[in-house]
Amino acid sequence: MEFLLYLTPVGQQIMSRVISMNYTVKENAPICRNKEIFGYLKSPDFTVCLDNIKNKISPVEHYVNETVYHEAVHIAQACKKGKLGMETPLNQYKLSDVMKSVKITGGSAVYEMEAYYLEDKPEQVLHQLKKYCL
Repeated sequence: MEFLLYLTPVGQQIMSRVISMNYTVKENAPICRNKEIFGYLKSPDFTVCLDNIKNKISPVEHYVNETVYHEAVHIAQACKKGKLGMETPLNQYKLSDVMKSVKITGGSAVYEMEAYYLEDKPEQVLHQLKKYCL
């Protein structure tokens, strides 16, 4: 899978943990036909829509990692069986992204707010995975 080549060292650690938890890692799965989606998590599938990232936004490396971090937050939430319970101060652009994600996926705004808040904080994402996904 090509997206793995773009990962930072922390991104690699996160993906190792995801794989060890028996998630099926996919790249450009059918869900990615919705061009607005960069990643998607529905257990047991962990999907990165690399072609959508490449065709829509740059730098590709940054957004591949951000997508991995974002989806990994959802794994931590699933392990905890609920929201992580942190303050999530988001700017207007991230709040707009939250609403767009909720509209596209039908997910929960609270869960998406945590994922958008943490998607640029990889060390915290890894910490949350280690804390809740033993």
